[in-house]
Amino acid sequence: MSATTHRSLWFDTTEPPPAHPPLDGDRRVDVAVVGAGITGITAALLLTRAGRSVAVVDQHVVAGGTTGHSTAKVTSQHGLTYALLRLTHGRDAARIYAQAMESAKERIAGFVDEGIECGLRHKPAYLYAAAGWQRRLVQREADAAAQAGLPATFVETTPLPYEVHGAVRFDDQAEFDSRAYVLGLTRMLVDAGGSVFEHTRAHHVHEGDPCRVETDRGTLLADDVVVATLMPFLDRGGFFARAYASRSYCVTARIVGAPPDGMFISAGQPTRSLRAHPFGGEELLLVGGEGHHVGSGKAQPARYEALIDFARRHWEVRSIEHRWSSQDYSPDDQVPYAGRLHLRSRRVYVATGLKKWGITAGTAAAVVISDAILGRENAWAGLFSATRVRPLQEAPRFALENTRVGIRFVAERVRHRGTRPIEALRPGEGGIVSAAGRKVAGYRDEHGALHAVSSRCTHLGCQVAWNAAEHSWDCPCHGSRFAVDGDVLNGPAVAPLERRPA
Repeated sequence: MSATTHRSLWFDTTEPPPAHPPLDGDRRVDVAVVGAGITGITAALLLTRAGRSVAVVDQHVVAGGTTGHSTAKVTSQHGLTYALLRLTHGRDAARIYAQAMESAKERIAGFVDEGIECGLRHKPAYLYAAAGWQRRLVQREADAAAQAGLPATFVETTPLPYEVHGAVRFDDQAEFDSRAYVLGLTRMLVDAGGSVFEHTRAHHVHEGDPCRVETDRGTLLADDVVVATLMPFLDRGGFFARAYASRSYCVTARIVGAPPDGMFISAGQPTRSLRAHPFGGEELLLVGGEGHHVGSGKAQPARYEALIDFARRHWEVRSIEHRWSSQDYSPDDQVPYAGRLHLRSRRVYVATGLKKWGITAGTAAAVVISDAILGRENAWAGLFSATRVRPLQEAPRFALENTRVGIRFVAERVRHRGTRPIEALRPGEGGIVSAAGRKVAGYRDEHGALHAVSSRCTHLGCQVAWNAAEHSWDCPCHGSRFAVDGDVLNGPAVAPLERRPA
């Protein structure tokens, strides 16, 4: 019972869109946007409709990153969020966060009503207690969410086919095909006069009058710049030290009977995220979870097998159709960053730290940033400010994550010295090995060919680790990822790993 397709469901539900050309030479616009996921494309559309000339560049393709690999829940239900916000940031912060996410949900529905075919369906969203000790956590979350003005109630049961110990139910939430939605936004952007350039990697942003976005295909000159690249590749804001990277996994299954009606996520570990989506004339069950830090040894095919085993224990599974993984960053104080790059920046804006709820959080971030560029007041901007300093809220996680980074920086070099010869690698295996007398990140492909690249991340020099689940080289320090040939898959790194003799 193995997956037939090792890629996101959302890449199987839409026809290949028309390709956007790479940038060809220099161009002058009002606003340059780096990153063509939901945040970048939404901001670009809002700015274009406000009369700005906008160009979007992406190192790969539109919706090819985290947006196209999400669980695609359009919801203000973000796990155990509101009770924590109420405790650490206060009741007003929880209310503002709730308003931002509900507004983002409604804005998405409004764009869909303009003619985007993305399977938007209104469903309740549940956060459930899988164990008795989680019940009190869920009750507190229900109370905090309701106080924040959300349509949240505590319920004893859910439509799930297994026992729960209570749940928070959010009414009038939604689900959709995230890639189809962003492709639809992109068509609207182009129709409004915006430009999109794929396969164009930005390397540097120089703030000035005008700003310069230097890419491998030319330079964009712009009055303002929006960096919406999951993690900014600009180190000047220090976001790589203020948000930590994690990966999570999804599978889809054909089951006997109908999947449960709603969207679901567990309150404790291991996380189980559930929803359904039509595919091939029937409803597929989507099961997500098994998250871990980027660069962890947990990045193994067993992550998928755990999700498949969960599905088989609770449903009669006929087949597994898809499997994929995704990456996101969580901020130290659990509030996304959206706004100016740093305190002295006036023209460069960033969005990051969407903590695995990027459909609504990314949309809200796009609104905050576009309002700032247009000179509009925004009631959410203070809470989401990218330049905020909240030591009491940030310090515990900041200390934990950066201590972990320091330990990994040293430990990986000690544990993986690269003494094993590259010739000892089996087909499909990667590891830190020795080749031509030097330590390398080595991989033997399924055809037996050997590949070797530098073992040091091009961001800040941490030693990369082999990701056996996705066959990539992942940096355990700040989440950069590289293909087996060294090409950059995820930032903040912008330069590939150098190739080495194998």
